[in-house]
Amino acid sequence: MNSDKVVLIVEDSATIRFQVKTLLKPLGIQLREAGGEIGLFNLIEEYGRLADVIIMDLTLKNEDGFQLIKKLREHDSYQDIPILVLTEHADAEHVLTAKKLGVEGYIRKPINKDFIKEKVLEILHLETK
Repeated sequence: MNSDKVVLIVEDSATIRFQVKTLLKPLGIQLREAGGEIGLFNLIEEYGRLADVIIMDLTLKNEDGFQLIKKLREHDSYQDIPILVLTEHADAEHVLTAKKLGVEGYIRKPINKDFIKEKVLEILHLETK
C-alpha cells in the first residue's frame, strides 16, 4: 500500500475523473479530484500538503490548462509538483508547449489504462505489484 502518495486529478468531466480514479485505485495511492483551478488550489491548501503528482486536462471549462500549469510553475510551493497532461490534443504544438512548461508526461484520450498506471508509478518511483 502506497497510501502516503497523493495524486490530484484536475478534470472538468466527472466521467473522466471517475475513469482515472478507477484505473489508479489499485495502485493504493490517495486520489483527490478537482474540476478546475479553484478546486485545485483549494484542495492543495485544504489538504495541507502538496500532491506527489497532478494529472491535468488541458481543456478545462472556462480555463486554459496551459495557463493553470504556468500558475503552478510560478508559485514557489507548487512549482516542483510533477504534472501529467491529460488531453485529446496531441498535435506537435500542444506537446511542445507542454514540454516547455516542464510537464513530466502526456496522456492522450481515450486513456490507455496501462500507460497511465506506468506513468504514475514511474513518477512516484514505485514498482508494480
